Amino acid sequence: MAKQTKEQFIEAWLDKYEQEHPDEKLNYEALREQADCEWYDNQVDHGEKTEYDLTAEQEKTSQGFRKGARAVNAYGKEVKRERKPNEDKREIISTIAQNLMRVYGPEGEKPEGVEVVNVERQIDFLYRGTHYSVTLTAHRPPKAK
Repeated sequence: MAKQTKEQFIEAWLDKYEQEHPDEKLNYEALREQADCEWYDNQVDHGEKTEYDLTAEQEKTSQGFRKGARAVNAYGKEVKRERKPNEDKREIISTIAQNLMRVYGPEGEKPEGVEVVNVERQIDFLYRGTHYSVTLTAHRPPKAK
């Protein structure tokens, strides 16, 4: 099948719509706009270029804006934010990991490969042939009313 131009697609779409809705009073301006949207959706779905795509320069600029917000002080200077370690979470993860290494199941089996993936968040291990992860979440205090 040969590739259709935008106008061919819109005309075919309008013809199909007329056949499917023979008793309907048609607003061709609105239908043409809808067909136009369908054309662009179809182009995007198939990875084709459209007139609305960004140029290489615009894409590069947009990537800079998508990188994320920077922390800025009151004078407009960029500030590096340091996250303080959560000692309570580290202690809890350490305790869980130590206890997993000491525990035995009812049939004498023991968790294998106990690994602290993130010292404040996650422990992975293998128990009875199944891989498990324990994730620790510290919830924020409730808001005062």
